[in-house]
Amino acid sequence: MSDIDLACHTAPWGKEGLIHSFSDIERARYRGIETTAEIVEQFEDRVGVFNEILVQHKLELTAITGGGSMWPGMNLDEEVERGVNVARFLKSAGARLLVLYPPRPNPDSPLEDEMDLLPAATAFGEIARRTQELGVQTCLHPEMGTYVDSPKMIQKFVQMADPEALKLCIDNGFLAEAKIPMESYIKEHKKQVALAHIKDIKSKDLKPRKLIGKGKHKEMSKPHACEFGKGDLKLSDFVETLLDIGYSGWITVEFDAEKGKTLGHLAQACHKYSEQHLDLVL
Repeated sequence: MSDIDLACHTAPWGKEGLIHSFSDIERARYRGIETTAEIVEQFEDRVGVFNEILVQHKLELTAITGGGSMWPGMNLDEEVERGVNVARFLKSAGARLLVLYPPRPNPDSPLEDEMDLLPAATAFGEIARRTQELGVQTCLHPEMGTYVDSPKMIQKFVQMADPEALKLCIDNGFLAEAKIPMESYIKEHKKQVALAHIKDIKSKDLKPRKLIGKGKHKEMSKPHACEFGKGDLKLSDFVETLLDIGYSGWITVEFDAEKGKTLGHLAQACHKYSEQHLDLVL
């Protein structure tokens, strides 16, 4: 499929294993990487060095994932500048996608009304407009455990932000966890889809999330993203639906660490499955 390329998310390797992840991902034959905003801290003053490392590993930077701050609590002006700064890094590295998780509830300051989200949504809209000026598209990644975890809240948040500037990152795992009908939802919002994330999850792990951690470090637990083909999500249906709407661009493969398997093995296994069962590799 010449109009779709596979990228691998570097999140499982963590900050310390980031550079090592490039070797694993190259050996697994992916063409791109999506990474977290920590990459900007590491290479902001050495973008040229970072680009050289990518060339050495025959990889492209496709997107950077950020956001997910608590609301109320985050400084909106700082959030906007942080997003724009990431977009500058993306542009310097030849990438064009910024993925933002929605605001998370602050357990110490619960919202009284949905309209209390307006300031945060407005900030996301400002980020999206300013990154567009840099040639970078900002995508909202709905997520359970955030304020944007249902079709109603996705629509409301995007409308409050800027529906022309802020697009969507479609994640099959989120759709399954939120019990959103995958095919109909994607087709209904096809004009908003700017990026796709794909993962596999076992049905037993699609259970209600629990709040873990303490104080301001509390966050929602997440279902384990397993090796492709070992879970119960209909990956082929997800890919076919994307093709039906004429999607072209990157699909980012996501998985979590597993006991007894190296991250390199998981990267290769997911790529092999994508090639043999999803027809996603030329």
